[in-house]
Amino acid sequence: GLAYSLFDRLDVGLYRSSFLDVYELDVKGHVLDAGPFALSARVGSDWRTERNLQNRNGVFGQAILALSIGSRIRITAVPTYVSKTSSAPFTTLKPFYENVFNVPAAISVKVTRTVNVQGEIVPRSGRADSPGVGWIASIEKTVPRHRFAFTVGNLRATTVDQYVASPFNNLSPHNYFIGFNLVRQWKL
Repeated sequence: GLAYSLFDRLDVGLYRSSFLDVYELDVKGHVLDAGPFALSARVGSDWRTERNLQNRNGVFGQAILALSIGSRIRITAVPTYVSKTSSAPFTTLKPFYENVFNVPAAISVKVTRTVNVQGEIVPRSGRADSPGVGWIASIEKTVPRHRFAFTVGNLRATTVDQYVASPFNNLSPHNYFIGFNLVRQWKL
């Protein structure tokens, strides 16, 4: 993925996921800081380019609500609406869901000046075929202009349209995935 800060409080991002060959374009704006509370809004669209899909695109909107407890803990809720979701081709699942709403949440704890522990959950959706709660945890090391995170969890989905309604895509919620994320910041 690639994100660029157009202005102090406005970002534009483009991300590609190899699962269903999804391209996700979004705009995120920081709306409010009021003491320990912060609010941002994010809107975007997902374009699925994998062959044999009935549903090619959808839009999403998110409110990002954060509460900081002291200087070390941040709790975040992300109410999310998606117009159309995706699921894997050639499966017995419905090819997509429409008008999905869910509230993923996260916690971040600053252990030291350069080490963070983070956790995220995607609650079970209200649908009967929702097999469980999605989760991912990470330990992150920061150095100037870099963040390296080692992750583990049962979520493999990475785009909004994939994780909000159907995060497992025919996989069991008892499968665990290990991975890492590397973020590099450039000053342009």
